Amino acid sequence: MLGLERLAVQSRLIVLLLAVSLGSILAIGWIGYTSARDTITHAVQQQLQSVRHSKTTALVDMLKGLRDQVLSISDGRMATDGVVAFRRGVAGLEGASLEPAQEEALRRWYAEEFIPQIETHLGGSPMVEQYLPAEPRERYLQYHYLLPEQRRAAAGDDRAPLPDTTDDSEYGIVHQAVRDRMARAAGLFGYEDILLIDDDTLEIVYSLKKRPDFATSLRTGPYAGTNLARAAASLAHARDKDAYRVADIEAYVPDAGLPVGFVLSPIFNGPEMVGILALEFPVDRIVAITTGRFEWEREGMGKTGECYLVGPDLTMRSRSRFMVEDREGFLASLHRSALPATTVDQIERQGNVINQLPVRTPSAEEAIRGREGLAIIDDYRGVPVLSSYGPLDLDSIRWGVIAEMDVSEAYAPIRAYARRALLAATGLSLATAVLALFASWMLVRPLRQLTDAARRIGAGEVGVRVALNSRDEFGELARTFNGMSESLRRQRLELEEQARENQELLLNILPAAAVAQRREGDEKATRQFADVTVLVAEFAGLDGASGPDAESRALGLVSDLVMACDEAAERCGVEKVRAVGSAYLAVCGLSLPRPDHAARAVQFGRELCRIVADFNRQHGTTLAVSVGINSGPVVGGVVGRQKFLYDLWGDTVAIASRLAARSGQAVVVTQPVRDRLVDLHEFDGPADVELRGKGTVKTWKLVDRGAP
Repeated sequence: MLGLERLAVQSRLIVLLLAVSLGSILAIGWIGYTSARDTITHAVQQQLQSVRHSKTTALVDMLKGLRDQVLSISDGRMATDGVVAFRRGVAGLEGASLEPAQEEALRRWYAEEFIPQIETHLGGSPMVEQYLPAEPRERYLQYHYLLPEQRRAAAGDDRAPLPDTTDDSEYGIVHQAVRDRMARAAGLFGYEDILLIDDDTLEIVYSLKKRPDFATSLRTGPYAGTNLARAAASLAHARDKDAYRVADIEAYVPDAGLPVGFVLSPIFNGPEMVGILALEFPVDRIVAITTGRFEWEREGMGKTGECYLVGPDLTMRSRSRFMVEDREGFLASLHRSALPATTVDQIERQGNVINQLPVRTPSAEEAIRGREGLAIIDDYRGVPVLSSYGPLDLDSIRWGVIAEMDVSEAYAPIRAYARRALLAATGLSLATAVLALFASWMLVRPLRQLTDAARRIGAGEVGVRVALNSRDEFGELARTFNGMSESLRRQRLELEEQARENQELLLNILPAAAVAQRREGDEKATRQFADVTVLVAEFAGLDGASGPDAESRALGLVSDLVMACDEAAERCGVEKVRAVGSAYLAVCGLSLPRPDHAARAVQFGRELCRIVADFNRQHGTTLAVSVGINSGPVVGGVVGRQKFLYDLWGDTVAIASRLAARSGQAVVVTQPVRDRLVDLHEFDGPADVELRGKGTVKTWKLVDRGAP
């Protein structure tokens, strides 16, 4: 992973452990969240579907009950005899009229009672002439029957006896005979109103409630455009004894614009159709079914769930829960919505949404098309909801049944689960971080110990050990490391011993200065020395031995002699350059500058003479030594690559070497040496020595009178 190579091992372990744990937590949390969401969504959808199906079934059963009741009542003698008698009674009023005072009383009721009710519930500016019946007999019937009934209704006592009429016509006699039975039937079956309609003229010849539609024609009167009028016209043309129609709920003007619905059936007298029976079914029963008598929570709909009906015009056919529970808040939300102000005002005036509130949602549209399903949509409030929708069909009517619940409430358990899961994940993450920190520290600690030990070894420390006694891979690595450290310690000791031996060997072969130069990388170790003293000794008599082991004996004598010379050189502070054959070359003031290098070289020459004398006495040999000593500049360097030796060049070396070859058994020095030591030693000379290629050199012979 990019960037991890920059992190320490402990940091990588922490990142790895956190990544694994957080990945697992996230994966498990996501699986749990999606599973819970799907489960809750399915449960809510099943609940909504169950509610919708149960409400649909209850509504269908209610409508079928209305259908059966209207068919049964329309076949009864009460309806058959009643519509025939009322039609005859209405026909007998063809010439009836009201007195001016009666006309004024009727008009005053329309102007003072009915029109204000319409204005209150429907708005606008209606006029009396729009609704006041035009025919004299229609006004006659309304004056004698509508006004007394409206006065009783205005008194608010539904248990008061039906008012007696002042009409002594045939219609009045029939009405007096029928009204009690009609009122009893309405009370038994729970109908709001019972209408008898002339199938030819569509005139309402009888009405139990005596509203302004009484005695008017549904074909030509002021209420010809109502759902009731259309259903009655359809039945009048059908001429089928078993036919029935359901007039969809509408804002019925004769009932001051309140929602009203009817179920209709033809009335036959034998084979002849004599009228139409219309029963006003109670809208409150539909509302009670859809709302569960306003106990939504007890039906499992929670705080925001509801079931409602939508008509073919995509407006409400039942009550809205939100209007019932929070009227002011609901109306305020409607005012903020895109609904026309007139619609909102109408809802506010009527105090309900039936036939007023548009529900143009995908669920409503699909339900009216006859489809059912589940969806997440924005409802008529613009709020996201889970929606279950389907149609309610009963021959001539189709409503959409919709059960919904706010998504926020439906998914509230999921959000609560997500919060708990987040808190748990946070806690687990913190615990994992602590555990990862501890685990990584435990895992990295041996590595740190090994790293520290390796760093100490790299710094040159030997004998480093790691104290790890575990039996895991780190313990095995520690044991291997300790073994390696011990091996390195032994190897270093061996190398140091070998280096010491090599140093000693080099010092035996080369001067200390040359050894230092080679250590610094100068393989030839070439260097100029301005002022040193060179001593060359020539030994004679080394090849005089005879006998079967003469060569071995001679080699042993040479070895002892050279060893004695080396010891003397070390005592005198003189450096041996080489000993080859019978020649011994030494120098003083080369590796270690010495101001008394000439004196030390002369002292060493005297030591050589003493060594030879002692050697002859001890071994019975007749060795002789001649020593040449010269001071001056020289050039020193290593000769050879693999088998090398140190050598000196220059006139100083050449003169000392030739003096040694010519001096006999004596120590001969040059003028520079004699000048430096004239106060310390006694010299005999000078003597001129002719040297090939060097001309004549003045030499002085050291007089040996014992140690100075």
